[in-house]
Amino acid sequence: MRLVELSVTNFRSLGDVQGIPIHKQTILTGHNDCGKTATLDAIAFLLGERPVTDSDISDFAVGEPVRAALPTGEVEERRTVTVEGRFALSPAEERVLEAGPFLHVRRRHVESDGSYLEWQTAVPRNPALRNIPALKVIELRALASEVGVSLREGQPNVKASWVEVLEEHAAGTETVTDWVSAPESVSAALPQLLYFKGDAVESPDAIVRSILTAKLREYTLREETRQKITDLEEEFSGLLKDDALRLQKLVEERCALDAFTVDPGVQFRPTVSTLSLAAAAPGQRAVSLTAAGSGRSRRVSLALWEASQELLSEHAEDGIGGVIIAYDEPDTHLDYDHQRRIMEMIKVSASAAQSTVIVATHSLNLIDGVDIQDIVHLNSRNGCAYVQSLGAQDDDEETRRFLSNMALSLGFRNSVLLHERCFVGVEGPTEYAALPILFKLAFGYPIQSTGIALWDCGGNDGALSFAKFLKAHKRTVVFLVDADTMRDKQKKFNLDRLSKQGFTEADCLFLGDPHELEDVFSDDQWANTMNALWPRDDAQQWTAQDVGALRPDGKFSKSLHSMLRQSSSSAPGKKEEMVVELARRLREPSDVPRTLVESFEDAVNVARKAGLSYWPEGG
Repeated sequence: MRLVELSVTNFRSLGDVQGIPIHKQTILTGHNDCGKTATLDAIAFLLGERPVTDSDISDFAVGEPVRAALPTGEVEERRTVTVEGRFALSPAEERVLEAGPFLHVRRRHVESDGSYLEWQTAVPRNPALRNIPALKVIELRALASEVGVSLREGQPNVKASWVEVLEEHAAGTETVTDWVSAPESVSAALPQLLYFKGDAVESPDAIVRSILTAKLREYTLREETRQKITDLEEEFSGLLKDDALRLQKLVEERCALDAFTVDPGVQFRPTVSTLSLAAAAPGQRAVSLTAAGSGRSRRVSLALWEASQELLSEHAEDGIGGVIIAYDEPDTHLDYDHQRRIMEMIKVSASAAQSTVIVATHSLNLIDGVDIQDIVHLNSRNGCAYVQSLGAQDDDEETRRFLSNMALSLGFRNSVLLHERCFVGVEGPTEYAALPILFKLAFGYPIQSTGIALWDCGGNDGALSFAKFLKAHKRTVVFLVDADTMRDKQKKFNLDRLSKQGFTEADCLFLGDPHELEDVFSDDQWANTMNALWPRDDAQQWTAQDVGALRPDGKFSKSLHSMLRQSSSSAPGKKEEMVVELARRLREPSDVPRTLVESFEDAVNVARKAGLSYWPEGG
């Protein structure tokens, strides 16, 4: 079984988080206390690897009636933690569970009651017929009378007989799809969980115990081993029958009861209970790792993580089960080289057929080292977590791949897509290269430090589609364009082209005085740059008057480039290079034209008001 989607209700900060996508490798990101560790703990609870207590119930929880699958007689509303998983089944699991290709399983913790594993399957419409083996003999007789069922001739008047006839009756009644108690076959098929924590608290022996216990349970899924365990469970259940019967009679006598039933069930779940680790450095005697320094323990832990991928890539032959490897902040206290080792380890671990790797991290190296499709970004509003993941709601794989490739081609790192406040699209490579230089000179700090992600749209329709996608996912997107964009139909970025992707003039900030970026620089600035970089072949000096004479034509940049090509053998090959070279020669903040500074200030104000806002449901 491979977990592909997770939903959590009423667990810590995860008040109501639905549809968290789980890929073969999933990176959970977000600020502190946004629910990353809670998500990993919720998975551990779902798989039966950790308990939930009443103190884990979310502060945002609301009362939920106890469902029909729980013990009868409960009438009060109790707060309930619910963790639901959608699992993809292997062909072998489909045969064993008679279900597929997907299976919904959930585990619930009911306040002051306990936890229950349930699955969604076809069950009798009559709730009374859904969990017959759990009923007591007196309840079975009453139910049989209610539905008109009696024992067949020769059947002994014992619980097994009543269960048999009632289940035969239930099999012939109308069914519905609902949640009911999960059978042992479902519990046994759940993936094994290896949960590694990157903080200093986790010791190597805990890691080894997790790895070996996972392997031990994997061995119990083999057919020959399962039969041996079943035989042992039946043997010990038989040995307990006399003891259970004595308890029944004693309680019936002392409490004056007509009947009291004790029906024990025995289940063996092997685990590695004790472990001792020792290590010896070259030329030294072996010492227990508990007595070693934290540095050695940390290195051993990382080596164990790497070793686990080899051990756990060998799954049971019949394809039952699988493994989920969860890392909580694995990069803690590690340098960049070790972080890269973890990145490789994650990729190798996720490559096995029935393995899933989930990593909670703040590390930009890890975030930028995977495909944006594999990142789930969590955020919180008033302490309540929600999913803020680009593409999380986009089910079409081709769409997600296109968006991922487009982000890569535009030079966006994953961390930028997830964390920047505002995306500012510019028309082409000229603006993309020159504007950061001019911004740094004008303000004294880089443009990216303001939360602005500058990107070259290049008039590309794919880039505009990506801008539309960002806007649809509640990211702030504006365009910094030439002032003549709205008027010139020949411009790559004209209003008609923008409007096709849902943008209007209100989404644009304008450059140019009066037409384009090149216009904002003075005649003297241009003349000085031209004399320094592109001198005239006739040894004459370029003058401000030469430059000024070109401005009335309206296509100033084109005219300027043509003049340079005609009179200077060192002229730039493309006119786009002119502004960049001019920008590099400016030295003082006052050299940046005021109209350009005002456009920068407008962009910064947009970024300050933007931020990572709350994404409402369905928005």
